Order: sequence, then C-alpha cells, then structure tokens
Amino acid sequence: MNIRQVVLILSFACVTLLLANTSSAKQYRISSFNHDTTQIDVTYKVMRKVYQRLGHDFELIRYPGKRSLVEANNGQVSGELMRIKALEKTLNNMIRIPVAIGSLKVMAITRKGERKVTGIAGLIGKHVGVVRGVELTERLTKNHQRQIVNSIDSLFKVLLSEHVEVILFPKLDAEKYIAAHQMEGKVNISEASILEVKLYHYIHESRAKLAAELTELLQDMERTGELDALNHLTEQASY
Repeated sequence: MNIRQVVLILSFACVTLLLANTSSAKQYRISSFNHDTTQIDVTYKVMRKVYQRLGHDFELIRYPGKRSLVEANNGQVSGELMRIKALEKTLNNMIRIPVAIGSLKVMAITRKGERKVTGIAGLIGKHVGVVRGVELTERLTKNHQRQIVNSIDSLFKVLLSEHVEVILFPKLDAEKYIAAHQMEGKVNISEASILEVKLYHYIHESRAKLAAELTELLQDMERTGELDALNHLTEQASY
C-alpha cells in the first residue's frame, strides 16, 4: 500500500467521523497492562479512532497484566484493549471481536557477540528472560529455565548483566527501547520474529451491543484496507 492510498483511505475515514451521530455517545473504561509500551500506545490510538467513529470514546485503565484480565472478565471495566485469541478460553464472560486489530511479533534479543536466536527451537537449553504480564512470552517459556521481571528496564539489565542468555519482547517495543538507549552496540535482535500472533479486542458480555457495533465497523475497515492503513501510519508516527 503506497502513501497516497493510505492518505485517501484515512481522509475518507475522517469525513465519516465528522458525520458520525454523537447523540448517543458513551465513555467506556477499557483495561490493559500497566507497562508503558509502544504496542499498547499504537493499539490504544487505533482503537480510540474506531470508538470515535461510533460516536463513543474510552478511558484506558492500567492494571498488572493478569489483574487486567480479571477486572475485565468480572465486568469491572467494559473490555480489554488487546489480547491473544488463546486467552478466550479463560475469559468466559468476554466477547472477542473477531477482527484482528494488530499483531504481536516476539523478538529474541541476545548480547552482542553471541549467536542470534532463530525460531522457537533456538530457545532450547537457554536461560530466558521475560516481562511479567506479557501472557504470550510467559506461556512460550513455561517449560524453559527463565527469569520473570517486572519492567522493560529490568529485562535488559538481566541480559546485559549475564543473568540470562536471551530475552523475549515485542518487536515495536524492543526496537524503540534499543534505539532510545543507544544499545545497538550491546545487543543483537533476531532477524525475524520467533513467533507472531494476532491481537484482538475483547468486550464484556454485558456490552453486547457495543461488541456488535465494533464487529461491524472493524469488518468494514478490514475489507477496505482502512484498518491496515491506520495501523501502519500510527506505528510510523510512534518512532
């Protein structure tokens, strides 16, 4: 998709937003991780535009990773910003909006001078570091020797101090952190993601009408290419 196509698609979206009926506007509360990450920031901005197209808006409520799921499933908030599909088995009170709103690309990061990790098999026999609450990397490493830390800063510290051999983190956030802290000469990042999964928005069953509205709109945006364009521009603006 070229820049001109992206601009035309999003220009049409802006016109549609201006014409949206705001008489029934509602403010919702949506939960997410308490980590300040680029992945969350991009998804938050994309989904706010989606809600605003419907004449609504939402406030992002931050919790530790697993508590965010509990609060959403219990109906203390209206929904969960983004989670992987596999979690719907445990979120029995939640409705998964069936259109992927993005993807999570897990990268493997090692110290400079050491071999890059290729694929999930490359983790075998290695001591791995992950951040608490990032459900995908916790599940991915449950049968590995691992160290779970509470922040991105701590994740890179345990790698550089040689407490672990490799750390796992989403692509957007890993690349931005490495650049911001000028760590290009200290770490290697895998050439390709070792795993990529789609991310979905979840809504509590008590908000079934909202779930139906979001499903219809996101399906339209997916079909026209608008959703991809919006994700692309939002990601680019985050760097």
